[in-house]
Amino acid sequence: MSSGSQTTTALSKYEVRVPDPVAIDPPPGFVALPARGGFTERNGPWFEKTDADGTVLRGLRVLPRHLNALGIVHGGLLTAFLDAALGAAAWRAAGRRCVTLSLNVEFLSHGRPGDWIEAEAFCTGFDSQVAHARGRLYGRRHSILTGQGVFALLRPGRALQALPPDPDQPDAQTPQD
Repeated sequence: MSSGSQTTTALSKYEVRVPDPVAIDPPPGFVALPARGGFTERNGPWFEKTDADGTVLRGLRVLPRHLNALGIVHGGLLTAFLDAALGAAAWRAAGRRCVTLSLNVEFLSHGRPGDWIEAEAFCTGFDSQVAHARGRLYGRRHSILTGQGVFALLRPGRALQALPPDPDQPDAQTPQD
């Protein structure tokens, strides 16, 4: 075999060929959001833009790491991306951090490598304890997902406490006396 030739491996019916690396370049006006924990570090980068009317949009460029075995964006990533956008809308409207109590989504289509996906989310109401939000994900050509959520509003200045290790788990570490 000559040094200039390449070998091509046939794919099984369950494998997909991922295209060459995708450029992340967001559309004008979008700025990168800081990663806040392991999930967004591994599943980002995520971007944000505020329109002139105050509408907040979030954006995501679909990268190979975002794909499932069928070569389309993993539904869990799409759901988490919408959840984060809905939570941000609730936080901005209520002025308090929040956590998801309930999330309902409806998948309408899918995303592919290289697609730019935007999330549009609105808080539809809140009281002293919960906020409600709804939104959608869409690409350049189509709607991908719609959803709505209910969010518990955290008390100002109060942080969530980490749960202690589960003693029934084999890798649990218990504090030393």
